[in-house]
Amino acid sequence: MLRIWQKTEKQKLEPVGMGTAFPFLKEKNYVVSIIGGGGKTTLLYEMAGFCVKNDQKVLVTTSTHIYRPPKEWHDQSLEAVERKFRTGRAAIIGSACRDTEKLSMPETELFEAARKKADLTLIEADGARHLPCKAPAEHEPALLSSSDLVIGVTGLSALGQPLGKGCFRAERAAELLGCTMEHHITEEDLARLIASEQGQQKDLKGRTFYAVLHQYEEKEHRAAAEKLVELLRRQGIEHVLVTCATGNRRQSGENTNPGMGEQSFPCVKRKKSGNPENKTEIEWRRQMAEFTHFKKDGSASWLMSMRSRTRTGQHRRREPYR
Repeated sequence: MLRIWQKTEKQKLEPVGMGTAFPFLKEKNYVVSIIGGGGKTTLLYEMAGFCVKNDQKVLVTTSTHIYRPPKEWHDQSLEAVERKFRTGRAAIIGSACRDTEKLSMPETELFEAARKKADLTLIEADGARHLPCKAPAEHEPALLSSSDLVIGVTGLSALGQPLGKGCFRAERAAELLGCTMEHHITEEDLARLIASEQGQQKDLKGRTFYAVLHQYEEKEHRAAAEKLVELLRRQGIEHVLVTCATGNRRQSGENTNPGMGEQSFPCVKRKKSGNPENKTEIEWRRQMAEFTHFKKDGSASWLMSMRSRTRTGQHRRREPYR
């Protein structure tokens, strides 16, 4: 589940729903590119799930790379895409690449044909190697000409970290910010990385832009988030949202699973040995984060901590929700 906050007229962060935060999701024929730091895939699949739940045909793809889904979730033809749409599920397309655990941009012919069939197209258009913020290289972000809306994601966990540790392409960020690699990241730094034409505003060319401040921890980040929202608004960024992912779907009663419909998204079940059979599938589910935590009936299943698994190689059980 993705929790979302928006600053109100009272100058306070107040919780809002997905449809209120991103009103374009209630409309049709948008092509949305998601760029920036860590949290892009979480946001992408939460949006997909929300729209599928509201009977929209959702296409998920990439203009760079995305983790390869399990075979049954990878659609390699227009017929497969249409079949997913007919059965109320999101379609995921992409081409094989050198890295066998990832997909790259699909063939243009398939993408254009599938896009025309979809009500919403969501594109992961950037990479950050799991770091919370970044400065784009010359060739980034990979915005397609058909993209008409851009969402820039920045992780609040970057605050206080040395630039060289918490920022992808830190050398470029240091040049933009006029600081050293040892400099500790501040709210002003993140605002500049987001609002600069050498940052997340790069190559926008008039597209609507949403800034998403992810990894929000209310006790730790409230003051910083409110300050950052205000800094961005002063620089002309109208749409600023604060988000955090949480696994407790039962409290909300929601299932924003992109594959939802009559069947739940497949979960990776833990073997007694503690080792999953398919490492590629596990890595993809790490990206999927909070979307596989419950079956459609709400019953708890054996689950793995997506984020800690990749970093430590360890597999642990997430306790069932009470």
